[in-house]
Amino acid sequence: MFSKQARKSLNAPGHLLAISSRRRFGSLFGVLWGAVLLSLAGCGGSTATVEPPVIEDYAPTGEVAFDFVIDDETTLSYVVDNVAAGATLEDLMRNLSAPKMEIGGEGTTAFVNSIEGVATNATRGWTYTVDGEFATKGIGTMELNPPTKIVWKYTTFEEATAEKE
Repeated sequence: MFSKQARKSLNAPGHLLAISSRRRFGSLFGVLWGAVLLSLAGCGGSTATVEPPVIEDYAPTGEVAFDFVIDDETTLSYVVDNVAAGATLEDLMRNLSAPKMEIGGEGTTAFVNSIEGVATNATRGWTYTVDGEFATKGIGTMELNPPTKIVWKYTTFEEATAEKE
């Protein structure tokens, strides 16, 4: 009944389909084989050993305790854990969620304008001690070395320095 007869290709000489299969796929096979070899060469990985980090490479951390002496009857106390050695007092205070503070400037010019609504004025201001010693640096340059105790007092400069003696 019906039979299918094979047809000869009518493609022009040099056409992709007219080129023999061996020539046609030989160069493609070479490119693919080269890609496989390159990818396998990269999969070997390094045999160099990787040393785990030594704990001494990290800055030690500790606790910083704060007392904010608002007046003779009100002292607010806070503790901050995991403070890195070398952190500045300014950085730490700017990240405290309480008490409410206003800090002006930054770095060497950082200055505490107010704490809990008690603002610095012409005669009184906020002074602080670090581990019982009157601070002679601004908060932006005071580097901490935990464990540390910071006490803030609203006072005159004369009162603050007299407590040192």
